[in-house]
Amino acid sequence: MNAAKIVNSSIIGADFKTIVINNKSYVISPPTIHKIAGAGCYLAELPECNTFHDVLSSLKDMDNVAHALSWFVKGDDSLFEELRKGTFDETVQGLEVALSLISAENFYKLSVLAKNVQNLTAKQK
Repeated sequence: MNAAKIVNSSIIGADFKTIVINNKSYVISPPTIHKIAGAGCYLAELPECNTFHDVLSSLKDMDNVAHALSWFVKGDDSLFEELRKGTFDETVQGLEVALSLISAENFYKLSVLAKNVQNLTAKQK
């Protein structure tokens, strides 16, 4: 998608994606830094991976996926219980859609950064 289309879609509100989990639809708008950081808190617990595909392939904890997806949809954890009722494939696919709205490379860097910050704050001096 070219830059002009991204900007114009954003202005008219046409830059969203719809996902379906457990027969209920959710709208995901391009995530803000707040939403990315909230989702990153849960995705930072993933093992170290070399590619974005490896990150999605390593998702095994339904709770972390549902928490992260709730952040992308709502900007908080309020949808966690609802999203956890969906299948693992539905929630991972929803997360993939949410992540497609941002640069995968930047998201991966954010996940690594969040993990590093978590390690720094957890270690005693």
